[in-house]
Amino acid sequence: MGGQLNIEELTAAGVEILHLLQDYHRPPAHREMLIDPILYAYMKGRFGAVTRQHHVAVYGSQKPKRIDFRVGGSNPTVLELAVRSPLGSGSLLGGQNTSELRKLCKVSTTQAKLRALLLIDLYANHYTKDALKDSYDAVHAGPGKFQRCPVRVVYVHMNNRFNFAWSPYK
Repeated sequence: MGGQLNIEELTAAGVEILHLLQDYHRPPAHREMLIDPILYAYMKGRFGAVTRQHHVAVYGSQKPKRIDFRVGGSNPTVLELAVRSPLGSGSLLGGQNTSELRKLCKVSTTQAKLRALLLIDLYANHYTKDALKDSYDAVHAGPGKFQRCPVRVVYVHMNNRFNFAWSPYK
C-alpha cells in the first residue's frame, strides 16, 4: 500500500478492472455507478489515502461540485471516471464529459498535481486516439476568472490504451 498515482498506475488500474470484469460470463458491472466502487476499492488498496466525492468550488454555482476521487500523498491526484457500456451507450467523447473536465481543470495545483479523467471502454469497438482527442479539443473550460489547469485524459480498452492532455485554454 502507498505510492503515488501517476498516468501509468492509472492505466494499470483501468486494465485491472477490465480483467476483473472478464472473470464473469456476463459482467455484473457495466455502468459507471457499478464500476465506481470497484475502482475505489482497487485504489484504496493500492494507494491508501483515497477519498471519494472531493468538493471543488465552481464559478456561478452556489454549492460545490464533487469530483469522484482524490488520492493524497506528496503528489495528490483528482480523478473523474467515465464508462462506455458493452452496448455502446454512455459515450466517452469530449462533449459528454464537459462537466467533468470543467470540474477537474478548476482544482488548483496546491490541491492536486495531476487531474485525470479515466475513460473505461467496455464496448467491442475501441476509439482511436485521434478521434477521441479531436472530440476533447472542441471542449472549452467555460466562463469565469479562475486559474485553469490541464487535465490528462486516460483511455483504457482491452485492445487499445492511450492518454493525452486536454488544455482548458482554447
